[in-house]
Amino acid sequence: MPPAAQTPPSKRQRRLLIALAVGGVLAVSFPFVVVGGLLAQTSWKQWQHCRGYTRFNPTLWQDPKLTFDPTYVRLCMVDDLLAKYLLLGRPQAGVIELLGPPEPQNGFAGYDMVYVLGPERNFISIDYEWLVIKLDGAGHVSEAELVTD
Repeated sequence: MPPAAQTPPSKRQRRLLIALAVGGVLAVSFPFVVVGGLLAQTSWKQWQHCRGYTRFNPTLWQDPKLTFDPTYVRLCMVDDLLAKYLLLGRPQAGVIELLGPPEPQNGFAGYDMVYVLGPERNFISIDYEWLVIKLDGAGHVSEAELVTD
């Protein structure tokens, strides 16, 4: 005996199924869109806050209370530091005098001194920016650059 013929869904039933599917997708994705938008907005504000130069200030740079403060003073000053304060050739003691003691080494093998700056300056910041410094055999800076983790 042949299977019973099914009646095709009516136009109204098809619209209802499409509306339910779209509603389900929107309900599931809504929290991700809201959270992602808030994170992007925070990153955008941080990026705008630090674009361009902020004059380097050794006292603010070395203040431990400001290192992880939401203003991220180091991140805002690092471009001026690299542009105006010659690090290359400076002895390690001179770097510590200018920038304070470096961070403990955490995943930056090959670098002798590491300074945390803050969230990367991109539209959506996922990583942190760091100032990393290599010393030569005589203990002088041979390389200073910005990296992200």
